[in-house]
Amino acid sequence: MKPLKSQEFLASPAALKAASAYLVIGSDSYIVEKVCRALRELIRKKLPAYEAIVLWGDELSVSEISEYLDSYSIFAEERLLIIRNAHRLGEENKNRKAPERMKLILSIIAKYLANPEPTQALIVIADSVDGRISEWKKIKEACQVIECDSIKYSNEMRAWLDSSLKANQKTMNSEAKNLFLEKVELDYKTADNELEKIMILVGERKNITLADVHTTLPTTRAGSLTEFYRALGSRNTASAVSKVLDMLENDWADLQILSNLFRFFFNLWRIQTLRAKHITVDEIISRHLKDIFENQRRDYFSYAAKYTPKELVKAFELIFETDSQIKLSMAEPEILLTICITKICNDK
Repeated sequence: MKPLKSQEFLASPAALKAASAYLVIGSDSYIVEKVCRALRELIRKKLPAYEAIVLWGDELSVSEISEYLDSYSIFAEERLLIIRNAHRLGEENKNRKAPERMKLILSIIAKYLANPEPTQALIVIADSVDGRISEWKKIKEACQVIECDSIKYSNEMRAWLDSSLKANQKTMNSEAKNLFLEKVELDYKTADNELEKIMILVGERKNITLADVHTTLPTTRAGSLTEFYRALGSRNTASAVSKVLDMLENDWADLQILSNLFRFFFNLWRIQTLRAKHITVDEIISRHLKDIFENQRRDYFSYAAKYTPKELVKAFELIFETDSQIKLSMAEPEILLTICITKICNDK
């Protein structure tokens, strides 16, 4: 069976043909739980009266997995087994070698999947699976695999937004989409919560407008970050410092701000390096800036033009120096970050 991305599955869960077993892979707990809820509803169509049993990989012994897979429930004719933390199978006894015990347990699961019980369904959940282990390969081949990757790039958030709107039978024009994507964090849980607020606001109305997004997302952490980047890109010291102080007031961690500061200047360095190699602007935008929101990528070229290569090197040195000073508690974060940004923006 062809592996599915979580958003592809969640956009239309009912369209997936019910299988005997599912392998859910990924460490994004929010998306994993959404997928599992949708799978349980899908399985209920095939096994309407199932009894659900949840097992934990780091607590499951060889004898227990055999018993659960091969025995019948005395409480229900149909059963759903959910194995969580499957990436930790074999760890139930710390005095034994976990890798070998994991392979043994996986081989039992793989053997069961070669001839599954028709009145029983299985969901296996793992943060990751080792494709080099033959038992995992057999399980993947026998299961419908659903991949629940954490979001990495802004275009993934756009794909998530499109599938979520489709699932909720809503539409959103390009301006409203761009504003939503600019203001929301690159995190499925946060984005889903913000979209839910908009859904409540519009009610039965099918179209979501720019005004709706403005109303529900007036200020956000991601919006603050975008404004911070714009201030840095224009070398507006007062505005950049003001944004940092605002972020600290709104529970941003000092090292989190510093990490985003590094990310911003790393993107400027990347643009300058690629342009020096005569890579076109369009190619850089389409292939090398995927961690930047699509509608903001061209802005970064004007930001990069504001700094020389030597100034970027100096910016990195100041960021690393400030990181060390914060960790050593040499002064209050507000003071250290203000000094760092002031020196970067005024290094002329």
